[in-house]
Amino acid sequence: MVMQLYKSYIYMIIIHGYRANWLPEPHPPTPTGIDSDPALAPHGEDQAQELANYIFSIDSQPEIIFSSPFYRCIQTSLPISKILDIDILLENGIGEWFKPDRPIKPKPATFDQLVEFFPENLKNYWDPILIPSIEGETPEQIFQRCQNFWSIFIENFELKFPNLENVLFVTHAATKIALGSSLLGLNSVYEKIDNDENISLRAGTCSLDKYIRLKDGENWKIVMNGNVEFLTSGEEMNWDFANGFEAGSDEDIKNRKSKEIGLKGKNDNNSSINDNNNSTTNEDYKDVFVTLDLPQNNFTTGEIPATSKLQISGLHSKTPLFKINDEIYQGDWQKMVGTDVTFDENLDEFIIVKDRIKLEDVTPN
Repeated sequence: MVMQLYKSYIYMIIIHGYRANWLPEPHPPTPTGIDSDPALAPHGEDQAQELANYIFSIDSQPEIIFSSPFYRCIQTSLPISKILDIDILLENGIGEWFKPDRPIKPKPATFDQLVEFFPENLKNYWDPILIPSIEGETPEQIFQRCQNFWSIFIENFELKFPNLENVLFVTHAATKIALGSSLLGLNSVYEKIDNDENISLRAGTCSLDKYIRLKDGENWKIVMNGNVEFLTSGEEMNWDFANGFEAGSDEDIKNRKSKEIGLKGKNDNNSSINDNNNSTTNEDYKDVFVTLDLPQNNFTTGEIPATSKLQISGLHSKTPLFKINDEIYQGDWQKMVGTDVTFDENLDEFIIVKDRIKLEDVTPN
């Protein structure tokens, strides 16, 4: 019996950088003149360059880029295209997700329109696999879209590019989750990738997922989930379908801000209660949520494994010490650019994270 050998394809999926319309108003006009097609904010451009530098430093570098046809995605692709000297191809099948009840469902710019902005790096030797519905999509429908996309793309890609194995896709938060969920053979965009550990696909700006095809040629495994170890400001604007709003939409931003204000009011009330209780107790307690920015290459997923032993000393100081298993780190408190919004473990309450601690490995040799 002769077994067929399959190439060990590597797919990397990233989200565009921080959008210009997430900054305070007034917002600049979109470069293409299309609704909901903003450019990156300066901070997003910095993120894209940091991502490019990281990808340049790793093994199994992408050999080609497929980008959503929205401006911010091509703009995020550009530093990677330049530093690796690889082409960017448009693929509508990994385009933005719009809900059916959205009043305006933007149609992205064409190649002829976009090549004027990116004349050296954007190429036109690939026909998009599919076009998302102009009627919008439910979460179930974008999941189906991505299932259909993979079923066509993988075979077409292997036929057209038999010598390429490492592919980079630049897309949007909702689409990144749907692409990853369908590639892993999950049943929906809500399903956890590890039920035992309650782990979901992460979807922060410029975050990186990495998938490797198994030897059977059919199944894939994820080896990197929402990696942001290379970003100076860590994870920002993480999103998932439990949010209820389109990722990065005006409604999403307003909801994040209202949750932030509500949480601030809650914390102020708690502070007032604590002040009143000071007459009967000598101790105050406060919940503090922070992002730990891990050194590059210490953890492949950008997350501390749930089984790790974590010890902290001097959290109140500017440079607290952390011990993760046998590794020792010195921390540095820093303010995040923007905010990170996540959920509690029951998905009932938003948690706003404004601070991060950047960790430096100081383990003795």
